[in-house]
Amino acid sequence: MRSKDHLFHLIKSLSKSEKRYFTLDAKKSGRKQSRYLTLFKTINDQEEFSEKPLKKLFGSKLGDDKARLYEAILRSMRDYQSKKSYKTRIKELLTDAKILFERKLYEQAENRLAEAKDLALELEDHLAVLEINLRQRQLMRGSLDRDYQEQVKELTREKDYHIEILTKEFWLHDNYDKLSIDFLRYPQRLANEEISVLAENYREILSLESSQLQSFHAKWRLHQFLALFYRLKGDSEQVFNQYLQTVETWRNHDKLISENFVLYVGDFSNLLSATSRNPDIFDSLPRLLTELKSHEAPNYQGKTLLFERIAIYDLIYLLNKPTEDINESLRDLTKGIKQYDLTPSSHLSIHFNTILLLFLNDRFEECMEWLESLKPLLRKNLDLRRDIHEGSQIIYLLAIHSLGDFDKTENTLRSVNRYFSKLQKSNLFSFYKLIANSIQKLQKSSSRKEEKEVLIQLKEQISSLPRPVLAGLDEISLLWIESQVLDKSIKSLRLQKRS
Repeated sequence: MRSKDHLFHLIKSLSKSEKRYFTLDAKKSGRKQSRYLTLFKTINDQEEFSEKPLKKLFGSKLGDDKARLYEAILRSMRDYQSKKSYKTRIKELLTDAKILFERKLYEQAENRLAEAKDLALELEDHLAVLEINLRQRQLMRGSLDRDYQEQVKELTREKDYHIEILTKEFWLHDNYDKLSIDFLRYPQRLANEEISVLAENYREILSLESSQLQSFHAKWRLHQFLALFYRLKGDSEQVFNQYLQTVETWRNHDKLISENFVLYVGDFSNLLSATSRNPDIFDSLPRLLTELKSHEAPNYQGKTLLFERIAIYDLIYLLNKPTEDINESLRDLTKGIKQYDLTPSSHLSIHFNTILLLFLNDRFEECMEWLESLKPLLRKNLDLRRDIHEGSQIIYLLAIHSLGDFDKTENTLRSVNRYFSKLQKSNLFSFYKLIANSIQKLQKSSSRKEEKEVLIQLKEQISSLPRPVLAGLDEISLLWIESQVLDKSIKSLRLQKRS
């Protein structure tokens, strides 16, 4: 049963170009004044879904109008996506073959089926190959040429081969799903005896080598399975190796990547994550990011996902590499945030890490601008990423004080105090109090000597805190303190520590 707000969420998921395509498609069909096009525009204008104003406008037939609009949007999106989908092309060729077969144009139908099979084999779409196999048998029975017997034998052999491959693929899918359930049951690293039980349960699949498997999907699923198993085992080196092999499986399969772009980017993101956690291979992140950037996303959703993943790991790299120039990345980030409709979690993460990057590069005015633009995003997502909500308040304090504006610092202190006082629970409350009290003392200090004493005391207090503080704010604050005491830039201190 379709929920009342399903249509709203479908419309909101469309990109600007998709909405424009649907509107033009509806007008082209002579339905410019149609009720469902008016309904589309009305729902699209809503910030949050509300049924009441719709009932006033559309009356008792609203349910029927919504159902027609829902189907019309999906039909339009099928047309919109079909030009870029190889699997859709296979379906179109099968439909063409059926039309031609019914008109007894057997040679033309066979040409269509042959083209569909070539594409299905290239995509390693074994289910599609089996469907084409059945259509080719039907075509042979219709034409009954002299080679009928040999063709039947060949198609039977082909059927057996692809069923065998599919059986192996589904067996691997089944085991991966079972292991995923185990992964949810054991959120923390398992003890050796628990690992032994799991290893015994999955003994057959754990003994497999990728070279023993025939198909792309079987090899792909095996490496995903092994990565998940080693995550449960706590073996980070093997996790990285399996994610690397997963991505390696995709290489040189451009059509498969295009057809399954979201899956590909997800696998590549896992490799980037494993790389970013390993200091020995961290420097290979830019090379991997360049490889990921080289792919052209097939649609708006793919482009959005690609931007999100690249932005997140590019920021992780830059935050850990003070030697790198950040200007080109900042231009790309600014452009991408405006261009793409990001998921709230990714948007918050990218925005906050950009703020940290600017802060660590002593670009406090730009940091403040990004902090201001973060505020409406935080208000819109009050229950999401509490660490960013609280961490941004502390960075705000440090950045505004660094700019040396006494009045703004006082106002910010009051604002941050109000924010934390309203929270029922905060993981950063003790840390915030240290920072806020110290900045209040700095505001009142009458000499450079007093300022240094306050800063040194704050350094000692932060150093004695249990580690780690959320978002690395303890390390960032210690760098800020050192820069204030020595009257040096944060970036120069970071470069000094690396040399």
